[in-house]
Amino acid sequence: MVDFWCQKWKLPLLLCLTGLLQWDLCSGQIQVQIQEGPLFRVKGYPISISCNVTGFTGPSKRDFEFILKKPNMELNMISTSDPNFAYGIFSDRIRNKEIYVERLSGSSVVLWIKDLQENDAGDLLCGTIHTGGTYFGDYDDEAKLNVIADTLEASYSGSPSQSLSEGDPLQLECQVSSQTFQHTHLSVTWFLHGELDENPRPIITLDKDLTVKPGAGFEDRYRAGLIGMDKVEDTTYRLKMPQVQQSDQGKFFCKAIEWIQDPDRSWTQIAHKTTAACDVEIKRIVAPDADSFSVNLKASKGPLQEGDALDIRCSVNAQNLPGHFFSVTWLKDQQRVAQIGSSGVLTVFDSYKERENAAEMIAVKTSHMDYLLTIRSARTEDHGQYQCEVWQENMNEDGTFKKIQKQISSPETVSITAKESNLAVVMLMKDAVTEGDALHVSCSVSGFKGPLSVSWQHKKDPGASFSDVVSLTHEGVMKDVGARYQSRNVQTFHSPAGNFTLQLGASSISDSGEYKCIVSEWTVQSNGEMKAITQSQQKAITVKSVDSLMVVSLTSRTTKVPIDSPVQLLCRVRGPKVSLALRWMFQPHNSSVQTNILSVSHTGEMEWRADQRNYQLNIQAQPEDTRFTLMVPRASKQQKGQYQCQVDAYQKDVQKAFKHSNLLAVIVHKPDSKMSLFSPTSRLETAVDTDAKLECSVMTTTTNTSRFTITWMFGSQVLLTMDLDAVVKFGPAAGLEMDQRIRLEIRQKQNFQMIIQKVRTSDSGQYQCEVEEWLQDPLGDWYSLKKMSVSTELVVQEKASDFKMNKTDTQLKVEEGKQVKLKCSVEGIGSDPTLRYSLTWMFNQYLSSSSALLTYSHDGRLKYKSFDSELEGRLHFSTPEVGVFHLNIHRAIQEDRGRYYCEVQQYQLDCKGQWSHKASDTSGFTNVTVQLIGDFKKQTDPLGTALGVTIPLICFLVLVIILLLIKDHKKNSELKKKKDCLWAENNPLTPLPEKTCAAEDYSLVQ
Repeated sequence: MVDFWCQKWKLPLLLCLTGLLQWDLCSGQIQVQIQEGPLFRVKGYPISISCNVTGFTGPSKRDFEFILKKPNMELNMISTSDPNFAYGIFSDRIRNKEIYVERLSGSSVVLWIKDLQENDAGDLLCGTIHTGGTYFGDYDDEAKLNVIADTLEASYSGSPSQSLSEGDPLQLECQVSSQTFQHTHLSVTWFLHGELDENPRPIITLDKDLTVKPGAGFEDRYRAGLIGMDKVEDTTYRLKMPQVQQSDQGKFFCKAIEWIQDPDRSWTQIAHKTTAACDVEIKRIVAPDADSFSVNLKASKGPLQEGDALDIRCSVNAQNLPGHFFSVTWLKDQQRVAQIGSSGVLTVFDSYKERENAAEMIAVKTSHMDYLLTIRSARTEDHGQYQCEVWQENMNEDGTFKKIQKQISSPETVSITAKESNLAVVMLMKDAVTEGDALHVSCSVSGFKGPLSVSWQHKKDPGASFSDVVSLTHEGVMKDVGARYQSRNVQTFHSPAGNFTLQLGASSISDSGEYKCIVSEWTVQSNGEMKAITQSQQKAITVKSVDSLMVVSLTSRTTKVPIDSPVQLLCRVRGPKVSLALRWMFQPHNSSVQTNILSVSHTGEMEWRADQRNYQLNIQAQPEDTRFTLMVPRASKQQKGQYQCQVDAYQKDVQKAFKHSNLLAVIVHKPDSKMSLFSPTSRLETAVDTDAKLECSVMTTTTNTSRFTITWMFGSQVLLTMDLDAVVKFGPAAGLEMDQRIRLEIRQKQNFQMIIQKVRTSDSGQYQCEVEEWLQDPLGDWYSLKKMSVSTELVVQEKASDFKMNKTDTQLKVEEGKQVKLKCSVEGIGSDPTLRYSLTWMFNQYLSSSSALLTYSHDGRLKYKSFDSELEGRLHFSTPEVGVFHLNIHRAIQEDRGRYYCEVQQYQLDCKGQWSHKASDTSGFTNVTVQLIGDFKKQTDPLGTALGVTIPLICFLVLVIILLLIKDHKKNSELKKKKDCLWAENNPLTPLPEKTCAAEDYSLVQ
C-alpha cells in the first residue's frame, strides 16, 4: 500500500519508508462530503443537513464546523469543538438550542436548524478541523441552501359539526394548494380523533405519488368501497364514507404535507398545514320490528313559476330489515332523473348532468331514511309527474350489493308556469390576464326593475363542474365566498346602472377557465315571499403565467474580436414587469463545465464569482423590456467560449419563472501580425580564424510591447534559442565545442546578432534566423502571433597570400589602324605554387554598359565572350609570367575607344586537390582614344610638313605598313589555329582537330 501511494504521487519510496512524509500522504486522502445541493427549504420549518468525513487516520472522532458563506463575507455558525466559534447572529439561537449539531458517529454529524430564517440562505460550508501534519485531501465541502416562502395553504370550509345516524353517508372536503415555483408534490391525509383515541388516527391518504392508502383499522372498509378519497379539480380533496359507524364519531380534519426532491433523489418534507376540524356525532339506530318498508314522495307546493326552487323529498319507512341498504331513484314521467345508490354514490342521468354540473340541481341523503332532490331554479320543462323508486339491497361478502325488493311511491304532479322578464346579462372581460395581476370579470345587466343579486361561479376545465366564488345578495351583502377563495383578496362591485364586477387580486394559473355570472331579479309576491327571475352568462379567461410570457434572448455585435478588444453582450428580457434575478454564465472553449460570472438577486444584491476587474455590468429598464449588458473591456483568449444569461422572475418574493437565454459563442482570436524581418546580406564571405557576425533585425512590430523568441538554425538543426526572458540555450547543432565560440547579442531592442568566433571552413553553410512574435493578453498570458525567418550563407575561406591589382588609371592614345597594347598585373604575388589566377577583360564603350571581352580561367582555358567576330579576330591575349596579363587589339578603329579594365580571381589548391576561391580584385582603368591618321600625325609630328616630307617617303611608309599587315595576318591565323587546338584538348567534349597540336603551339599560347 505504501508503495502504491508513493508511485501514484511520484515520491521516492525511500522517502516514504523513512518517515520524512506524514503517514496520511501514503495511507489515505481526507474527503469531507456535505449533503448534495442546491437545497430548497421553507422559511419557518426545521431542516437537517448531514456531513461526514472519510479517509482519515488516528482517533475515530473528528470535529466539525459549519460556516455560512454570503456574498463578500463568511459567517461562522457552529463548531463541535469551540463553543465561542459562532458569530453574534447565531449565538442566541445556539444557546436556545435552535441551532445544534447531532453526532451520528465519530465521522458523521447532522446540522439542525429548528426555525429556518431568510438570512440562513447562502453557501453552507462543512469542514473538518485539521489535526496536524501535511494537508492531503479536501477538508471542507459546501452546498447551496435556498430559503423559499411558505405558500402552502390548507382549509376546511364545511360546517363545524354534523349529526348523523348510523348508516348515513358522510362527505367532507378540504382545499389544499401551494404557489411554490419549485417542483413540489403534495400529500393529503384525513384524520379522525375519536373520543377514546389518545392520538388522531389516519383514515386515508392521497400520497405525493398520487397513490391512495387507507389508515390502520380502515383497510377492510376501504376494500369494500365504504371509504374513499377523491381529488376534485386542482385543490379540493373529498373524503367519502357512504355508511358511517358508531366508531366514526369524533373530530375529522385533514393535514397537507409539501415534499421536494433533493439532488440525491430523496424526497424531503418541507412544509405542512392542518385544517380546522369538523365534530361529527353518530346516532345509534334501534332496529324496527317488522320486515317491510314503504316509500312516500313529497314535492314543493305550488303554484311554481320559472326560477323558483323545486324540492322533491323521498322518505323510506322500514321495519326490521337487517342492513338497511337502500337505492333511491327519482323519476319524472317514468324517466330517471337522479339516483343515490346503497353506497351513497350519486348518479345523475341524461340532460340533468349539465344542470348538476352548473349547480342548478343537487340530490343528497339528509338522514338515514330521507332523500332530497332540489332544483334550485326550476324551468318550464320541469313540469310533470314525479315518483321515487326504492330498492332494498343486501351487501355481499365481496362488497357488492344484491337487490332484494322494490317499492315505488305514488306519483305527484308538479306544475311550473313561465314568467315573462326582460332581464338580460352580458359578460364583459378580457380574454387573458397575466399571473399576479388583478383579474376583473364584469357582468352588464339590462331590462330589470327590481333589486338584483349576483352569484359568480368558476370552473377550470371544460369537463368539470362550476364551483361558487362569491355571491352578492339583492341587499348588497357579499356572502358565500367559495372554499378556494376564502384566503384570497376577493371583491365585488355593483353600480346602480346594473354593472357587477368580480375582482380577484393577484391571479394565479388555477384562476384560468370559465366564469359564470348568475343574475337574479327579485320581486315580492302577493303572499309576501321573494321570487327571482334568473339569467346567466359565462365566458372563458386565461391567466397566462409569467413563465410563458417571459422571453430571454442574448445578442451581440462583437462575437468575433481580436485579443485586447472590447466585447459587449446584451441580455434582453421581455415580459411582465416583475422583479428579476440574473445570472451570467460562461462555458470556456473546449470545456463542458459552465461557470458563474456574476449573480444579481431580485432585491438588487450583486455577487461576483469571476474577477470583477475583467467585466462590467449595466442594467437598463425600458418600457418594452429590461436590458442587462455584460461588457468585457479587454477580451483575452481565456474568455473565448459560450455565454448565457439565466433570469428568474419574482412576484412578492415568490419565484414565478426561470428562463435560460440562447447560448452565444464569442470567438477571441489573435490579431494580425505586422512583423517584418531584415537581413543586411544573404551571403557573407570571411576568412578562417576571423569572427563572423550574422544579423537579423525586426523592422516592424504589431505593438510596442511585442516580445520575440529567436532561433538560429544551422542547416536543419537548432544552433541556439532565446526565450521571452532573453534566456539563451544551445541546441544540438552547437555540439560540445561550437557553443564555446558562439554568442547572441541584442544590438538594439529588435536587432539580434549571432557571433561565431574564429570561424573554420566547416562553419560554412546556410544559417537561418527564425523570429516568433509574442504578445501578452489582458490576463497576463503570452501568446504567439507569427514566425518569420531570413537566411544568410556563410562562406569561410582559407587564408591566401595577400594580393592586389595595380589600381593606376592610364590614358592611351593610338592612331587608327595601329595596335592597342593593354596590361594588368597582380602585385605582391609571392612564389606560392598552390595559387593560380583567373581573369576577365572588361570593356566599357562610350555611353554604354560594361561587357566582357574574354575570360582566362585558372586552369588555362581561354574563352572569348564578344559577340563581334571581327573584334574577336583582332584580340590577342598572353600571360608572359604568373600574375601578368597582356591584351593586344590589332588594327584599332573608332569603336575600340573606351575604358578597359580586368577582374582577377585568386584560387588555391586545398588538401583534397580541389581549387577553392580565395580572393578577388579589380584593376585600374585604361582609357583608350583612337584618332584618325591625319589628326594623329599633326599631334605626333607637327613640324613634318615644314621639314619637307617628300612623297617618296610617304610611299615607302605605306609599303612598310602593308608588309607588316600581311605578316601580322599570317601570325594571327597561326595563333588562332593553335588556340583552337589547345581548347579542344582541355575540353574532352570538344572534338580534336585532325592534326595533333605541336608542343610549340602550347608555349606560344602561354
